Order: sequence, then structure tokens, then C-alpha cells
Amino acid sequence: MSTFSDALLALARPRLAWVSEQLDLFDTLVPHGATRFDLDAPSLWRGGVTLRGHVLGTYALDGAWLWAWGNDSLAGTRGAQLSASLREIGEWDDVPELAGRTLDLTGFPDPRLAAHHLLLICMGLLDARGAAVCALNERGLALLVTDDPAVPRAEPRPRRLVDALLAGPALLPGRDASVAVKGWFARHGVKPSATGEGFAGRLPEGDTVTVTLGGGAVREVSLTGADGGPAALAAADEQELIDPRRDEIDADRCFPAPLLMATARSIAYSLRETAAMVDYAGEHLGFEGRPPVWDAAAGELRFPGGALAARALGSYDLGEGWFAWAPGTEDIRAAYRAAAGLPEDVDIPELADGRLELAPYLTPEALAVGLTRAAATCAGLVFTSLGGQFLAVTDARVTGRDLGPSTFPDAAAAEAKAGASWLHGQTPADERPRVMRAVAEAYFTRLGRPVHGHGLPDFLSGEFGLYEVRVHFAPDGTLGDATTGMMWTPH
Repeated sequence: MSTFSDALLALARPRLAWVSEQLDLFDTLVPHGATRFDLDAPSLWRGGVTLRGHVLGTYALDGAWLWAWGNDSLAGTRGAQLSASLREIGEWDDVPELAGRTLDLTGFPDPRLAAHHLLLICMGLLDARGAAVCALNERGLALLVTDDPAVPRAEPRPRRLVDALLAGPALLPGRDASVAVKGWFARHGVKPSATGEGFAGRLPEGDTVTVTLGGGAVREVSLTGADGGPAALAAADEQELIDPRRDEIDADRCFPAPLLMATARSIAYSLRETAAMVDYAGEHLGFEGRPPVWDAAAGELRFPGGALAARALGSYDLGEGWFAWAPGTEDIRAAYRAAAGLPEDVDIPELADGRLELAPYLTPEALAVGLTRAAATCAGLVFTSLGGQFLAVTDARVTGRDLGPSTFPDAAAAEAKAGASWLHGQTPADERPRVMRAVAEAYFTRLGRPVHGHGLPDFLSGEFGLYEVRVHFAPDGTLGDATTGMMWTPH
């Protein structure tokens, strides 16, 4: 699919403006930051606030959406039950996106953005109080909503209502913004009057909201008080959380701070190295998708047509909740420590021998993968994994490859985005601008590509001949997208 069905859009459009308003309030009251969830509680934690939360679905970096009710690993939990309500809506109203178990979003211009829009649509259908995205592992995201009454229903406020009425109707394709506008008024118990150019409605506080339409879109929104005077809402108090449960996160629940920047500088390039290793195995070793066999005694990763020299790197068990470095990896950990600028006498629990308990960390699997992936890259080796077994490929046919010429802009954009996506959920909010920028800059630099900062703080780019990869940053530092195009020359 390249767009959502008419049936889904018909359900979504009346809710677009007020959903934007509600999400604005949620993001104001529940700070952006490292996010985690508990499907058994069920709970959603973000920015020090704990709320009742529900996973609706998961999104993988290959563009696949899987509803929680259809996910074998989630379906039996309390945190996935709300997603079944969406399936009922889909079956009742004949909406294919909601009735089917999976969705392929690769036909959309930006599959990840389509997943976020689908989350907002679901937030409206469920009358939820907020929505959040959490890194599930290095391969995907979990998309959640909260129905916790600690988050109040959004009441009209000057800035928020103007932004919602302008931006909400533009979220989805279509040229009839009046549906979203009337939906917003209905949400606030107001029956608007047609003005010839749009609609106007008087709020209970006495203020009048006037919405001007043009070409099917919202062109202008104004708020005036009684008899055209100052708006009463301008003096209204901002809403607050109602008896919130706060949980101050321990620093070690995020990715360990001493290793964060070294990991940021390694993660995207490591993904490129692993992809190049897989390509080599396909071209020269008969690899066709079946997992290779790890021969620990011989130190070989065996494919149908040959083998690659490798070393055990570490292992983890999510069921028992532990990670451990493999014996004999002191040199690899030393390289990681050196890349992070850490003296040998500084104790880092994540680099020590023995089992590391994963329970305190936000994303246990992502932490284990991140430690080993970054360590391998810092040591000049290539990371790969077989289930819970992590390996470092040492074979010079792979580690000595020049990855630059084989990296095209589209692949580079995907890898920069994937690296940042993996690390985003483990990075404290105040560190995110610095860390996300480091992910992109280091990736381009290690590929030998010139880096241009002419678009900062909104974006930076890596040069690929006549083309460039632009990495776009949100105001909070989130690496939101990566796009390709012809080189842009500043004037």
C-alpha cells in the first residue's frame, strides 16, 4: 500500500485536529526522554512519569507493522489487550488496516512516518490520552497509547488550539479539512456556524474560534474574546497531570554514560560492516539465508560454501535476564574502553567479567547488542549474532573490505537512521542532540564522506559524489529522518 484506505481515512479525519491537541498536551505534561513499558502491569514510563500504557503494535525497520493482538510474543499480555479493540473496529467497519494481522508500509514515501500516523489514528479511535514510541530492540519500535486518567483531556488553550487546527487536518492526504475542523468543535461541545470561508464557534468560556479554509485546507485560525476583545483563554491556567506517579530513573537504566559516545560513533557504521559481511557470504560462501553454524572449537562461522574466522564475543539470556562477555575478550573490551577515553582503573560494570543483570536497563536486549556491537567495531572486527550468541568476525576478507564505494546514498540513509533509532530509546533526553548528531557525523566520516553542517540545527549531510544524504533532527535532538537527493550548494 502507498496510502491508507478510504475506510480508515474516513474514521480518522474527524479526529485529526483534537488528537493533535491532545498529543500536544501529553507531550507538554509527560517530558520526552528514555521510554520503557511493562506489558504485565500494563504500564508506560517516560520522562519520570509512570502511566497505564498499552502496546498497539510494533514496527520493524523493514517497514513491517505487526498488531499486538497478532504478535505471538505479546498477545497474551494485559498490555496488548487494547489492540484487540482496533481489530473489532476493523471488522465491523470493514477497515483492512485494522482487521489484518500485519501491514506492509514500504509503499509509503516514508514508512516510519506512516507508522507514526497510524499510531495517531489509533489514538483517536481509542480516545486515548497520549501516545509514545519506544525502542523495542535494534530492529524495531513499539508503539503505545495511554488511557491513564492522570493525563487530563485537553482543554482549549490559545497556542494549542491554533496549532491543532492548522496541523491536524494536514496529517493525512485529502483536501477537505472541514471534517477535522468540525470534529474539533464537536470534541469541545460546540456546534460551529458556517461563515462562507470556513467556520466559527463560541466556546463555553465565551471566546470565539474562527477557522478560515481555502483549497480544502485550513488557512488561518483566530481566537477572539467576547465582543472582539482579548480572549479569556489567554489568562487560563495551563493544565497539569492529575495525581501523577513519578519514578525518578536511575542513570544506569539508560545506556551507560561513559560508553554512550563511543557507541554513538560506532553503531551505524557497525550496521554497514555487518551488511557487507552478509553480502560477502552471499557472493563467495553460498549463503542463501539459512543461519550459519558456529564452530567454537575451530573458531569458524561456517556457511554452505566456506567459513569465516571468528571469535566468541558474548552471550545473553533474556529469559533469565543476564549478559556476559565471552572469555578471552579482554583485548576487545580494552579497545572499546580506549575508544571511550576511559582509563584502565575506572570500573565500568558493563565491561567486567561475569554476568551482568539486565533487569535495571530500559531495553535489556538493545543494551547487550549495543555493548558487543560497539566493542567489535572499536576493535576493528565485524559484529554478527546467532540468537543469544554474539560473535566478532576476524576474517581479513571481511574486516579489510573498503565499504565506501559499495555504499550508495539510499543504503547510507537507511543505516544512519537505523543506528540512531536503535540508540534513541537508551539516550537521556538532555544528551540526545549531541548523541544523535554524533551517530550521523561519525558514520559519514568513517565512510570517508565529507560532512556538511550548513543545515544545522535542522539537518546535516554526508556527500556522496553528486548526491547527499541529509539527516534531519527534531527540536529535541531526535534523528527523525534521513533523505537522499542531489547535492545542495549554499549560496
